[in-house]
Formats: sequence, structure tokens, C-alpha cells
Amino acid sequence: MPETLTLPNTPKIHLARYLAQGKDDTPCAPADVVAPTAVAVAHPHRLTQKPVNGLDSWLLAAPQQVTTIDVPAGFHADTPIVLRGPATGGGVIQIHVGEDAHVVLQERWQADGDVLGVGVWLSADAGATVDWLTYDAFIAPVAVVQRTVDLGAGTTLNWTIAGFSHNSGASLATVNLNGLGAHATINVGVLASGRQHVGYVTAVTNQAQKTVGHINQHGVITDKAHLIFNGIGHIVKGARGSDAQQENRVLMLNQDARGDANPILLIDENDVTAGHAASVTRVDARQMYYLMSRGLQEALAKRLVIRGFLEAGLGEIADSELKQELFDTIDETLVNADA
Repeated sequence: MPETLTLPNTPKIHLARYLAQGKDDTPCAPADVVAPTAVAVAHPHRLTQKPVNGLDSWLLAAPQQVTTIDVPAGFHADTPIVLRGPATGGGVIQIHVGEDAHVVLQERWQADGDVLGVGVWLSADAGATVDWLTYDAFIAPVAVVQRTVDLGAGTTLNWTIAGFSHNSGASLATVNLNGLGAHATINVGVLASGRQHVGYVTAVTNQAQKTVGHINQHGVITDKAHLIFNGIGHIVKGARGSDAQQENRVLMLNQDARGDANPILLIDENDVTAGHAASVTRVDARQMYYLMSRGLQEALAKRLVIRGFLEAGLGEIADSELKQELFDTIDETLVNADA
């Protein structure tokens, strides 16, 4: 790794240790994409993306399979573009959304392997709207994921990240509000179990004036898992009239679980609004008492409380079948933890 390249800001996440393990080098299939004919999908040999840090270099290095998705200007469809990662291995995805387009994306990863690398770069031109659902359910022991978004003037991003994986590692989501009036809302819901040690960094940078970035992270931890939430809101000098808000909540289910919620605000301008909230707690005894006093068994009452807690991070999921799949995973995980 070139010494001139640095790593992203990942407090309490040992990113360099994961990168030192080396990414899987076994060739795998590219991502599978189902999209309307107006959307151009290709699998070039390499991306022209230039690395800006050590993680970029690690992700872009061969033999990553590459997929590009180009949504034309003015495109509008409520039917989602569905992207599924390969069964084994990681990949690199580049998505471009044209001016005034309105696109719905569903991105799903359930890959096996040893050490996976997934890199996604999305750019949206002026006036575009992107509704994006990311569902990570990695089976591999280690996965390092970086998703980077660049938004133009007047764009809107509504992004839900559901982390229901079995891996340790790191997941980084970076949104750059580059154009006047760009707006991004990122909702994150995570369930960590077993001996997972996983960190989530969700970062929004208000580069332009009157931009809005909201981060909402909710995580549940069981068994001996360790979950780290880092929320980073940065309003740069000159981004007047901007707003940066974040909430990081962690719910631990037993004594061996560990959670960190780290809100970070970097404010370089005066004429702005910003705020944060963070908590690491256990299941609310009052809620449990209320439900059990109405005849529910303790195990069922706990599942309902946890569903309600994660709903704050997953509430924007409109796909009822997918939401039910996530809730079934929650129930199965909790049953195994209580066994």
C-alpha cells in the first residue's frame, strides 16, 4: 500500500488490521443487476475510479469484479433496480444517476469467502432523487465495505442500510453534499450477534450552502458481539445555512455484549444548525413489565421491544416481504441467543 495514501477516519475501528489480512484473490462472478432497458449495465475490466486513500487502493485492486450502472437523465421509475452481489467474493460497483432522474435501488450482499472487499461509488447529478436500500447479510468471517456518495445541487438521497451479517469488519458510508440544497437522510439498522466485532461509520460532509445531512443509527447486540457506531457530521467553511443532525443508539441484550456510540460533529461555519444524540443501554424494564403484564411471555416481549427499537433504523423500508425477512432474522437470532 503506498505510504502517501491514508485511511478514512474510523474511530475505535481497527481498519488497518483488516486490510493487512489481504482481500480474497479467488476470481468470482460479477454482481447481478436487474434493471429496465433504459439503464445501462456493464462489467468493465477495471474502473477509472482513482483511489484517494489506502482503503480505495485495497478495494480497487484486482481481482475485484466490476459493475457499472448508468441511469439516464430524466429517468423515472418506481420499480427498483435490483443489485445482488456474488455468492462468493466481493466486488466494485459504480453507479451514476443522471440529472432530474428518480431511481429506486435495492442492493443485497450475502457472500461467503474469507476476507471480502466491497466498494460502491454513487454519484447523482442536479435534481436527482435516489431511494436506496442496502441489505448486508455477509456470511464470510471478515468484510470491509465502503460506500461513497457524491450529490449535486438539489438532489435528495433517502438511504436505508440494514446490517444483518455474521462477519466482523467495517462498514463505511460517506455522503458528500457537494451541490446547493442537497439533502441526505441515512437510516442504519444493525443486528450483531455471536462474537462479531463490527464497526459502522456513517459520515456526511456539508460542502455546499443550504445542505441537509441527517444520520440515524440503531443497533442491537446479543451474545458476545461488539458493535461500534461512529457518526460524523462535518459542515465545512462556507456551507452557510446547512444542517447536520445525528442519532446513534445501541441496545445490549446481555452482560457480555459491548457497544459504542460515538457522535462526532466538525463545524467550521457559524450560520448553521447541528446536533447529536447517543446512547448505549439495555432492554427497558418498564416496557418489558408493561408487555408481560398483558400476558406476553418474556421471550416474546423482548422480541417486540427489539423490533420496535430497530424499526427506527429500518422504518423507511417499503418492501413488506423484505421487512418481514429482516424481522424473521431478528427472531431467529434472538431464539438462538436465548437457547
